[in-house]
Amino acid sequence: MNQIVDAVNKVSPTTEKVTNDSVTFSPRRWKSGWPFHLRHVPPFRDDATASITRAEVFSFAADAVASGYDRDRVIDFIGAAFAYGAGQSQAVLPLQQFLRNKAKAASLLKTIPTLESKEPAAQYEALTKIGLPAKFASYIAYFLAGPQAAGEDKPLVICSNRAKIAGLEKDYDWSAADYGTYLAAVREARDSVDPELPLDAVEWAMRESVR
Repeated sequence: MNQIVDAVNKVSPTTEKVTNDSVTFSPRRWKSGWPFHLRHVPPFRDDATASITRAEVFSFAADAVASGYDRDRVIDFIGAAFAYGAGQSQAVLPLQQFLRNKAKAASLLKTIPTLESKEPAAQYEALTKIGLPAKFASYIAYFLAGPQAAGEDKPLVICSNRAKIAGLEKDYDWSAADYGTYLAAVREARDSVDPELPLDAVEWAMRESVR
């Protein structure tokens, strides 16, 4: 917990900093590699590079929910969440391969509408069960749950660095129980340093502290 508190004190996170956080990615790479079988391509521009903020991904998620999980709106959200989560990293290709697998893509489209009725750890478990890599399962759950306010228990993004700061022994392939432990550690640290902070402000500080 001390490492999480140290991260918050070092970074001084705010809701505005979290929602304005941006990632650079290649729309062209996503557009050219998007599976034909999905029959709909997210609105990626034909640019070599672009940026996307957390606020923008939350907007795609809100559109998907408001539409009653219209298939195309859900696909738009998946594209935005994966683009933000992967950035310009080597994770882009494995995520495209995941979506090219018709069974896995269908399972993801079927699972997303069921998440809002589940607790955060159960949401994460439902997504990892269909073969979605742990980090990106957390991105889908996190963004779909919407912007966070103080006192809300919602999913959070997890990665090897965040897990290490939270004191988890594993640095990948976390179980639902591991994820629950991670969420509890973040919550405990938040309550000790500033109960008015949204949990994702603490998560964001954890990431920023090791940049």
